Amino acid sequence: MVVVGFLVDPGGMKTLTKATEMAQATPSTRNRYIDLLRVFSIFVVVVGHWLMAVITIDGTGAIHGNNILGMVPWLQFLTWGLQVMPIFFIVGGFANSASWTSAQAKGIGYADWVRSRMSRLLRPTLVFAAVWTGLTLLFAHVVRLSPETLEVGTMLVAVPVWFLGVYLLVIPLVPIMLRLHQRFGLVVPLVLVAAAACVDVLVRDLGLVGIGYVNYLFVWVAVHQLGFFWREGRTAGRFRAGLLAALGLASLIVLSSVGLYSRSMLGVPGEEFGNTQPPTSMLMAVGLFQFGIVLALEDPVRRWLERERVWATVISANALAMTVYLWHLPAMAFGVLFAMVSGIGLRGEALTADWWMARPVWVASLALITVPLVMVFSRLERSAGRAAAPGGHAVTAVAGAAAAAVGLGLLALGGFYRSDGLFALAILPLGLLALGAILLGQIDPLRPVRR
Repeated sequence: MVVVGFLVDPGGMKTLTKATEMAQATPSTRNRYIDLLRVFSIFVVVVGHWLMAVITIDGTGAIHGNNILGMVPWLQFLTWGLQVMPIFFIVGGFANSASWTSAQAKGIGYADWVRSRMSRLLRPTLVFAAVWTGLTLLFAHVVRLSPETLEVGTMLVAVPVWFLGVYLLVIPLVPIMLRLHQRFGLVVPLVLVAAAACVDVLVRDLGLVGIGYVNYLFVWVAVHQLGFFWREGRTAGRFRAGLLAALGLASLIVLSSVGLYSRSMLGVPGEEFGNTQPPTSMLMAVGLFQFGIVLALEDPVRRWLERERVWATVISANALAMTVYLWHLPAMAFGVLFAMVSGIGLRGEALTADWWMARPVWVASLALITVPLVMVFSRLERSAGRAAAPGGHAVTAVAGAAAAAVGLGLLALGGFYRSDGLFALAILPLGLLALGAILLGQIDPLRPVRR
């Protein structure tokens, strides 16, 4: 992703120079490791999605899709390291704690703080949703693609937005959760994980599937709390890092071995009770395991990040990370379409020696397709909104976050296409996102967009 970040940079050397200037101006107190981990987690998700999908085209031109975790079961153990969303939420806990503490010291109010934290997530997501809502309506009513193709295709590109919806709900809770953390400490994540485990039982043993969705908050807020401990220095030292990693790994082995949970930390087709949709308390176990490894590597990596060129590269990559995340699956959809039309690529039987040898070429091809997408949409995102004026109301900010989160949740669950053809419901997620952006001060419907 770092390489892609430089390739797609619209400003060329000008932006590179700006990144270098920012690197030189970075205070010594900043934990640069946090920024690197944010880029790293997005990079792993992108490449993981590209490799996990097993897509082939047969002699008749028909597309066949599968999941490599279901075809090669032992690879499910690798998801204990490759399901990196816990790292993203831990990093978020660290960064949000530091940001809210700084805001309080500067006299910045809750509403203004929430709105500022939302902007980097909401603007690119709103552009993404607007483009795909329009394309879906075009393909459905003008091009008239088959409902099956539309359903599969738009579900594919909508998959990544689930975590953004959850994160938009977590951010407004930060002041409350930080206060609880300061008063009760370790009790807070323990209670949340215990609650998530109870929900797991209700879903798995009693079949109450609907209640499982509350675990999106129980689990991810618990993981987010770990970042608070990290920022306070309460997890420092190799012994504590090793202890956390060992505790997480032991929990993963025991819980998956006794049959209570799936060993895969990513969705596997046909699996009755997975760990991601909805999330289970197993994600806290994998979070502890990864957290311990992250802590063990912190000192040497932070020394490496003191190098100016390295740090400037991380800054540049961070500026494009969300755009790459949102558009990497559309890039894969376009790659499959190209292979289908051109007859080049994705032929032959999956999991053969030739198929495995072609994986690096497949990933490189998708990276190249991602480049122009990021070139275009990184520019649009910068002009999609404006800096929110100070003085917003807390209720308005929370309502905006909730509206945007619900919109993203609807997209994650149903994609962009509705087979019943109801136009109003098809654009409802986009409408909720736009409402959230307005309430959060990212869009002023009465003023022209600034460019």
